[in-house]
Amino acid sequence: MVVRPADLPDPSPRRIERIAAVGRLVFTAFTFVALSLEPTEPRRYAHLTYVLLVAYLVYAAAFAAYTFVRTPGPRAGLATHVLDLAMITVFQYLTTWTTSPFFVYFTFALVVAAMRWQWRGVLWTAAFALVAFNALGAYAALVLHEPAFELNRFIIRDFYLVVTATLLGYLGYFDHALRVELGRRMRKAAADEERMRLARDLHDGVLQTLTGTALQLQTAERLIGRDPAEARAVLGGVQRTIADEQRDLRFFIQELKPGQIGALDEGGGLFPALRDLGRRIESVWGVRLRLPAEPPRLPVSGSLPGEIYRIVQEAAVNAARHGQATEVSVDFGLSDGRLDISVADNGRGFPFHGRMDHEAQVATHRGPRNLRERVVALGGTMDIESGDAGSRLDIRLPLAPGSA
Repeated sequence: MVVRPADLPDPSPRRIERIAAVGRLVFTAFTFVALSLEPTEPRRYAHLTYVLLVAYLVYAAAFAAYTFVRTPGPRAGLATHVLDLAMITVFQYLTTWTTSPFFVYFTFALVVAAMRWQWRGVLWTAAFALVAFNALGAYAALVLHEPAFELNRFIIRDFYLVVTATLLGYLGYFDHALRVELGRRMRKAAADEERMRLARDLHDGVLQTLTGTALQLQTAERLIGRDPAEARAVLGGVQRTIADEQRDLRFFIQELKPGQIGALDEGGGLFPALRDLGRRIESVWGVRLRLPAEPPRLPVSGSLPGEIYRIVQEAAVNAARHGQATEVSVDFGLSDGRLDISVADNGRGFPFHGRMDHEAQVATHRGPRNLRERVVALGGTMDIESGDAGSRLDIRLPLAPGSA
């Protein structure tokens, strides 16, 4: 399982905006129906209230439909929130003050603020609601001497606002603190998993090479007396092997440094990060990493771009280290709700010819195990095509990571 810290701490903006938009539509529609069934309400400014309510209902329906097509940005969310508060205040003024049926909209605004901005949103929304509600109450009681104004109900609703805001603010703060803690734990788990992967790489690569080097040194020791030339040849091979492993270790250590996925960490996108990776691979192994001339627009977010980067990195490094390739080509495609990644090289291929699908690799324990495990953790599959002219990895990942 690959831990993906970026997925949990932040809820989906589309989901939040969709819930808020549908909630607004349901509240407005039911209010319109309730007022239509009670002809005595609203008692004040009835025509203007109905006109504004119909307009607000049309706006709510249109914006709810929009959220199912596109995701509103942060500014749109803030603008709709301000508009909701303004309309709630207007409806309160146009209807029966303390007994207005639109008072419940303040609760709706507080809930939406908690979803969007946690306790900070609840705080400033509650401040506006209290100021607006008390200002309207004071205006009705002290200026207009409104006979419909009920002080007891006004105080109860005032207290209701304070209690609701306090509870939602506490829940928002608790939610924020919980996400911070979960994010911290998931980052630690991700670091632990990366260390385990590195340990497997060291075991499968460096330690096995050192074991072979020790055997070669023993051979050289036996040959040095009776065949110095052959002993020197063996020692020369040992020297080249150590140099190769030193180069590989230097690359792995550089890649494990914090912030090494430079362009991706800085928000520059996946392809600038892959181009940086290509330059590093070429400087270490002399292998050219070919990327699409026109990078496609991939609908990926969260930590998935980082996972794609690691997949390409591991596939390219494997081709350079084990396949003795001089060129690696990477291509991307979209089909049937999935992302297709193709990594082809001109190296010596795998110890088999032909195509081996994902299930066959698992059954025969063949192919790059670490890379396959990384792909499986994302809910994907990997097929391999291998021959004398090189190999190609066909990787398929769902655009909703973790689903099969």
